[in-house]
Amino acid sequence: MVAADHGRSIRLLAVDIDGTLVTDGDVVSPATRAALQLAADRFALVLATGRRYRTTRQVMSALDLPLPAVCLGGALTKSAAGRTLHATPFSAEDIAGVLDLAHRRDLALVLQRDAHALGGADFVVDAGLPWNRATRHYVDVGGAAGRADPDIGGARYEDILVVGCFGERGPLAALEDDIARLPGAYETVLVPSQKTPGWYLEVIRAGVSKWAALRRYAGVVGIPEEAICAVGDALNDLPMIRGAGFGVAMGNAHPAVKEAAAWTTGRNDEDGLVTLIDRLMAD
Repeated sequence: MVAADHGRSIRLLAVDIDGTLVTDGDVVSPATRAALQLAADRFALVLATGRRYRTTRQVMSALDLPLPAVCLGGALTKSAAGRTLHATPFSAEDIAGVLDLAHRRDLALVLQRDAHALGGADFVVDAGLPWNRATRHYVDVGGAAGRADPDIGGARYEDILVVGCFGERGPLAALEDDIARLPGAYETVLVPSQKTPGWYLEVIRAGVSKWAALRRYAGVVGIPEEAICAVGDALNDLPMIRGAGFGVAMGNAHPAVKEAAAWTTGRNDEDGLVTLIDRLMAD
């Protein structure tokens, strides 16, 4: 049996989306869909993603499964019915401080919200300076889900869950260093962007992570941490893969994720998630 250190079998399966559940073409394969539907009869399933809730729901539709979801890197947790269970917003002062640093490096911010609960746009884009190619691409793809605001630092936003920034790695790494010196406490992740050209810097409140959100959710539904299996591929998956009773890396995962995992399954474009579910179901 795939079990945790204390001998308890897996009861909750937490699944990342991009690079894990979907292919590189953003498709849920028929085999993965069928495997997750079978798994839903045996395990509590939770999606754990950096995506917004709107785009997470698109994956649920492809699976034909309403699922609880940890979204925006752990800043937002939703029930299977779409009710907001937990959110960790920035203060308006937080936004202003990060915005000042970003503008010094000619970088526009993208602010992510829980529009499903609050109404309005999913994300607000800083229009206080020209957009680079990656930001323009993100806005174009997001379409009506986003809106531009030339004054996002005007102390109007107290419902922002994630502050993001698109661009080239060098300027974003410099901005990450700047943010680390702010008096407020933040977590940052700098990764190649899977949906836009270039790189993406994500900024969230300190203590916010997929794993923190999963632990909170599991506690509410009465599942111990050692009975959680978490699978993912990217650096923002590291806390949940390290913390779960059975942490699994995809075959296409970042080397640090593979090193932290208890086991590595196949690639996302080769139904690696199916291989994991087969193992869990067989055990």
